[in-house]
Amino acid sequence: MAGKGDTLRPVNGDRYRANYERIFARSVYPAWICRPCGEAHGRGMPEGHVSTWHEDTCGVCGQLTSVTEPRDFGHLKKWPILQKTH
Repeated sequence: MAGKGDTLRPVNGDRYRANYERIFARSVYPAWICRPCGEAHGRGMPEGHVSTWHEDTCGVCGQLTSVTEPRDFGHLKKWPILQKTH
């Protein structure tokens, strides 16, 4: 016997599901983010915040640069980012 939460109920019908798949299914929240992307798309790094940086690929802009975790910028305000960054 299926419980109340066992079946997926579409929000706004099949159109929503198709849009969700198109936009979000391939979007993986970035593990690493560079300073320009973090400042542009994050909630801001608190004054005096300590973070660890290393050279890797930014999960937002794709550049090989110094990166840290998105949480250091208060996470991203919106994901996925559907516009071109720096």
